[in-house]
Amino acid sequence: MIDLITSAIIPPLLIAFFIYRNDLYEVEPHRLLIKTFFLGFLITVPMILIELLTGEIFDNILLYSLLGVALVEEGIKYVTLLLYNYKKDDFNEPYDGIIYSVMLTMGFALVENVMYVIQGGGEVAILRMFSAIPLHATCGIIMGYFLGKAKMEHENIEKNKILALVIPTIIHGLYNYFIFIEIITFSYIILIFGVIYGLKAIKIHQKNSPFKE
Repeated sequence: MIDLITSAIIPPLLIAFFIYRNDLYEVEPHRLLIKTFFLGFLITVPMILIELLTGEIFDNILLYSLLGVALVEEGIKYVTLLLYNYKKDDFNEPYDGIIYSVMLTMGFALVENVMYVIQGGGEVAILRMFSAIPLHATCGIIMGYFLGKAKMEHENIEKNKILALVIPTIIHGLYNYFIFIEIITFSYIILIFGVIYGLKAIKIHQKNSPFKE
């Protein structure tokens, strides 16, 4: 059991560390990052409760994937970031949107992963290491990318805030949809394009840091 839990915990922690190490120019307060990470634990509870309800509401698989799962999870993360991180003085460069969003996302992903791995075993741990965990990270990066733009660019603020929710929801929802209808190849195609987009977003915000010089 300890080995299973360890295998579930390590991937989200590695991704969180990767994002932390790519904060090149102005490191965020460790206490704030840790608090944000553990907030990800807490938001798992409302996500699960709401998804129990949406599972009864939506009969259509596409709507359930987009609205009943993706919008619930991305929406709760989005609201949490706006209420807790977005207005903080430490959110003072574009990349901060990414690091706060991913820390929150990986906190949630860790709890979710432990739950799935305990139920499904080592094969599930390996499968999710290369699928669900990178998917969550990708959505977190993209959400943070647009929140960083909204906070720091001082133009198109509302547009960027909307994109911060809409694009991760679409990516997450379509990924889930193709899993549910068992066309897994399409899910991986979506994931690959999402990862490429996410890595590009990291580079853009690193380049645009006001602390670069």
